[in-house]
Amino acid sequence: MSDPLHSDAGRVPGVVGDRIAGALLLVLALVAWWLSHDLESGFMQPVGPGEYPRLISLPLAALSLLLILRPGLNQRWPGRATLVRQALTLLVLGSYAGLVKPLGFLPASLVAVVLLVRLFGAAWKPSLISGGVLTLALYALFEFALGIPLPNMPGLDW
Repeated sequence: MSDPLHSDAGRVPGVVGDRIAGALLLVLALVAWWLSHDLESGFMQPVGPGEYPRLISLPLAALSLLLILRPGLNQRWPGRATLVRQALTLLVLGSYAGLVKPLGFLPASLVAVVLLVRLFGAAWKPSLISGGVLTLALYALFEFALGIPLPNMPGLDW
């Protein structure tokens, strides 16, 4: 009878993968918290755009710590294609966080959503359509329904 933990000699077990993922997500949560202090809260508004990254980074940090402290729910190490897709997803999200302010919400969100949808295997046409619809819906939600100002494209004052 073979031991399932030692049968894949030379491969990284899922426990290590969970801890690596938890550490990376914890770093992402801390960076999001740090960068959210540059976003304006708006004058006389109870909740500004800087609050949302902080609200997201807190549960992300808690779940990251859970992955680090209690790994092992998924005992498989992902294959090379999955690892590349995960790394590219993190790269797109990190780039989006860095580019949303200088480029504006609409172009940065459109590019990020289209690239993320493409990473999950969709063709270009559905990616562009879903990216455009989601970007406009999010813009309308934050700007008009919630009254939260988003970074505009440089040179455009709406």
